[in-house]
Amino acid sequence: MLSAMKSAASDCPVYRITIPGLLRAKGRPRFGNGRTFTDAKTVQAEKHIQRHAIEQIGKPCLTGPLQVSLTIRIAPPPSWSRKKTADALAGRILPTSRPDIDNQMKTAADALNGIAWKDDAQIVDAALSRRYGAESLTVIEVRQI
Repeated sequence: MLSAMKSAASDCPVYRITIPGLLRAKGRPRFGNGRTFTDAKTVQAEKHIQRHAIEQIGKPCLTGPLQVSLTIRIAPPPSWSRKKTADALAGRILPTSRPDIDNQMKTAADALNGIAWKDDAQIVDAALSRRYGAESLTVIEVRQI
């Protein structure tokens, strides 16, 4: 059940989580009845991430400073020509549309609080990447440093 790989650079395990589908950006906070709450679509997206994380790595709930790598793959739209799709998959076209990658990271970071780590404030190093791929998915790798 625990999907941890040993890193060549250190003895700390690397926890790898693969989330199928497009990663939703964190929604803006909503206000009502004198309180602040997260919108339903963001809550649903966070639960999707949490379910896959628990299935793949359990709940290591790491402590201390962490290094996180977030790699987002986006399937090219079916309406694109074969040439444009091939260019996208080869990395000659990069995804520059919304949502912003930092807001996507925020969704993943908040979803993994209490699962991969105690709090996302522990993340001191982060690498973010978004490219086209054969299918839409997100890979999150976490390592204690």
